Amino acid sequence: RKFLGCLHHKKIQATNRNCEVTADVRHDGNENGICILCTDGDRLIMKGANLTTLEMLTALGSRCNAKDLKEEQKSKKKSP
Repeated sequence: RKFLGCLHHKKIQATNRNCEVTADVRHDGNENGICILCTDGDRLIMKGANLTTLEMLTALGSRCNAKDLKEEQKSKKKSP
C-alpha cells in the first residue's frame, strides 16, 4: 500500500504523464507481491513480504533508468 501510495503522489505522476497506474487488489491467500507491466511487454515482479517500500521504489527506478538508457542509445544509433 505504501508503494502504491508513493506512485500515486502528484509529484511522481508529473514526471511521466504517460505512466498509468492501476491496482488489482486480490485477497486470494497468495504471498503479497507487485507485478509491473510495461508497454514494451517487460514485466517486473516483486514479492512485497521480503522488500521494503524503498527497496521496491529503487528496483522500479533502476528498471526505468535502464529502459531510458536503452532508448537513448537506440535513438543515437538511428540519427548519425
